[in-house]
Amino acid sequence: MNRAHKILSVLLLGSYGLGIQLLDAQTVSGRITDRESSPVTGAAVVLQTPDSIFVSAAVSDADGRFTLSAQPEQYRLIVQHLLYRSRTVNGTGKDVGTIVLQPADRTIGEVVIKAERPIVRVEEGRLNYDLEQIVRDKVVNNTYEALQRLPGVQEIGGKLTLAGAGDVTVILNGKPTTMDAGQLETLLRNTPVSRVEKVEVMYSTPPQYHVRGASLNVVLKRPNDYSFQGEVNASYDNCYFNAGNATGNFRFSTPKLALDAMYGIDRVHTMQYYNLFSRHTLDGQVYSIEENEQLRNKSYRHNMRVAGEYHFDENSSIDLAYTGKYMPDIQEDAQTTGNFQTSDIDGRREAQMHNIALHLRSGFGLDAGGDYTHYTTDNRRWMHAEYADGNRNRFTLAGGQRIDRYNVYADQKHKLSQGWNLGYGVSYTQTHNHDFQTYTEVEGDIATPSTDSKLKEQTADFYVSLGKDCPSGISWSVSGTGEYYSIGNYRKWAFYPQASLTYMKTPEHILQLSLSTQKTYPGYWEMQSSVSYINGYSEIWGTPGLRPQTNYSVNANYVVKQKYVFGAYFSHTQDQFMQTAYQSTERLAMIYKMMNWNYTQYVGLMATVPFRVGTWWDSRWVAVEQYARHRCDDFFDLPFDRKKWILQCQWDNTFKLNKNLTFELRGFMQTPAIQGTYDLKMVGTVDAGVKWTFAGDKATLSARCSDIFNTSMPECNLRYGGQDVRMENSFYLRTFTLNFSFRFGGYKKKEIKEVDISRFRH
Repeated sequence: MNRAHKILSVLLLGSYGLGIQLLDAQTVSGRITDRESSPVTGAAVVLQTPDSIFVSAAVSDADGRFTLSAQPEQYRLIVQHLLYRSRTVNGTGKDVGTIVLQPADRTIGEVVIKAERPIVRVEEGRLNYDLEQIVRDKVVNNTYEALQRLPGVQEIGGKLTLAGAGDVTVILNGKPTTMDAGQLETLLRNTPVSRVEKVEVMYSTPPQYHVRGASLNVVLKRPNDYSFQGEVNASYDNCYFNAGNATGNFRFSTPKLALDAMYGIDRVHTMQYYNLFSRHTLDGQVYSIEENEQLRNKSYRHNMRVAGEYHFDENSSIDLAYTGKYMPDIQEDAQTTGNFQTSDIDGRREAQMHNIALHLRSGFGLDAGGDYTHYTTDNRRWMHAEYADGNRNRFTLAGGQRIDRYNVYADQKHKLSQGWNLGYGVSYTQTHNHDFQTYTEVEGDIATPSTDSKLKEQTADFYVSLGKDCPSGISWSVSGTGEYYSIGNYRKWAFYPQASLTYMKTPEHILQLSLSTQKTYPGYWEMQSSVSYINGYSEIWGTPGLRPQTNYSVNANYVVKQKYVFGAYFSHTQDQFMQTAYQSTERLAMIYKMMNWNYTQYVGLMATVPFRVGTWWDSRWVAVEQYARHRCDDFFDLPFDRKKWILQCQWDNTFKLNKNLTFELRGFMQTPAIQGTYDLKMVGTVDAGVKWTFAGDKATLSARCSDIFNTSMPECNLRYGGQDVRMENSFYLRTFTLNFSFRFGGYKKKEIKEVDISRFRH
């Protein structure tokens, strides 16, 4: 809240303070938002009797919520804020629901002051972003796309990353889940941005979230009134092939109950195109191998979610949700032509995922819950390869995977005197994984090991956290988590410390420091002693005994005027596992294998600078400069210790052409980089889009062209220790998307005026 907000609130509360009247110890609560459903902070709320006698007063918090410590049978609420029109509401119950304020212009002479809502707030060490405000007028079609518009967040290799923290975990409503990153991504791609209340960016995630390291907590809106609302969405995509999706989201809510239903169907049709140039040295002779590989994927994906939440009161609730994903017929084909071999791999796969989650929130600080995920996939592959020397290989493969994962947790927090906070909790996760593959109809000199592996994984955590909010504007927290982990014959005890400190004398200047530790475990399939084939030359090897990687990071962020963010960071990842290519010294084969490196290190600076020109140009510039070091002493016969300075720049621009029409232009650039033994050339993208809003802001039609110049994938070169490979990946990456969405929410419970019988005989 700025100084003007504070002065207005004090004047309002003081002017009504002469009429205080004692009533029973009951409460009236509610929430204040603007017309875009974003919370209004610092609104003065005055409670009066119908004949204008003052009863109580309060100021709305960061989520727009307020509570008044009295409840007459009938009352009047007066809501005032410097940036909005005052509003009067008559009520009778203890929950008044949501009060929507309309913006107001304050005119001084010839000067019109228009307020700019803050982009980011800092609360308890978290950077809270108003996602709807960030993506307003931008060509964004779902929550997953919107997350990539947060400062420092981008998608690399199909995974979200956060500048200064590397990989980032996405969680929903602050609750752990047994769904993996890909399954959660599908859910977010089918969730409209209008359902999101805020996103919390945490460089050092508090232990009660049961994830470590950096995270993005997507907080969905809670029920607060009687309504039925929803959104339907349809899109068309073209990236060499035609594809698209259709989604429907529906929500019925009362002040205590909310029911949600979502169904989406995706038509997926993609192609990836690679050129490989390999100068392969074997027994002193250099073989020049050239390949062109085309990977095609075609499928339908059915996504669904049903959820219900019931609020006993403001501080206690129960949530139950089911999420499902079904892919009945996935067609995966790989065709390779070249001077060394020509091959064709046809694949068919079926997969499905079911998740059910339960969460309980009590009124005395206890949160508890659990969830269960069941995942299955069955696949068949047929490979046929013809070699230039007349030999040929062929096989038929049948395989699959079964995963059952259970998780339970309980967290308790206490607000102690003098600003102290104490928390502690436990969690337990158990996973049963069954992988199998069987080769038949094998012909030629090719390794075809059939495997059948069952793994049981267990993780048990216990944590204690302590924090304090000081009157000086300093708040801090420290925590320690003990973990027991086992998989197969591997057993490991570990301890993970975390700490954060925030200094906020005024909202105009905020300094945040954090220390975090994180352990990441490799995928189950990557730890198998299996070999799979991309084509007749390239193979993927599993790595039994692959160790988890542990990350230690220190971050410092300085937030100015709740919109400019400057940061510095250091990150060290021990036992980093990464998949890298290697030209075999025993035969003509390119081996892709996940291996543990000694470590990776990054130290860097970042800056986010938004600016506006009038009401027609909204721009944001993000820059990250970092120094990278990758070291591995046991990479086949090629130890490496490589270092590189890397610069990333992103510039987002939104031009408001008129009230309902906006144009968007985005650019991204990264200087040459390294990844182990790889050298990655400079890369950049340019995206453009247009968005039209109509039908009273309920409908939107947008068109976007991503990666206009086909430059988003870098050329990759491997020229190290006798290895000589060049990979070109940028055949057709340009994507055109046309999207239509319509929001509705016409039903509202009618207010029924009660008949005044106060003077009648009972």
